[in-house]
Amino acid sequence: MTEEVINKLPELFKDKLCTLKKASWDKSKKVSMCDSRIKVINFDNISKVYSKTKGLSSIPTSNDALYIDRNDKWYFIEFKNGSVDKSNIYRKLYDILIMLIELEIIPNIDFVRKNVHYILVYNSEKADVIPKSEGREENYKFFQRLSKSEVRLFDIDKFEKYLFEATHTYTKEEFLEKFVYPMEEQEKRAVV
Repeated sequence: MTEEVINKLPELFKDKLCTLKKASWDKSKKVSMCDSRIKVINFDNISKVYSKTKGLSSIPTSNDALYIDRNDKWYFIEFKNGSVDKSNIYRKLYDILIMLIELEIIPNIDFVRKNVHYILVYNSEKADVIPKSEGREENYKFFQRLSKSEVRLFDIDKFEKYLFEATHTYTKEEFLEKFVYPMEEQEKRAVV
């Protein structure tokens, strides 16, 4: 996030900033899924604050990070370094929206439908999306590039236009190419 965006953040978000590298840290495997230094909001910490504010005995589920670009587009990012449990992902989607509306960070669901993207970053070596075969993976990637289409896995596409402006599922490599590098470039241009 640019300094301009950070300065406009609600106070609740300002002290929850970290790097994308830290937000993508997998504690159990002791590895980050992304080494980028761009700043994001550590959303796990927002859940803790929300739970305490509401006097809840449990902490709602949340995504790992929130990035807001210069055009006020929001990007919720969830990193999955192992298997992907769709029901857990879906629960997180609803929990974060309820929290943000109740905390009055976003005005309503219509704001989300017009301004928020959801990105699920998964480890293609561990998610068991397609049975392993080097030839099959190369063919799959070739036809995906040829069609210029984006594959959205884990039924995440059903939330597009219903809850979010857009949804994406990216491998770690696709995440770098389609999100991190463009945002890093956008931030460089903002400084100049």
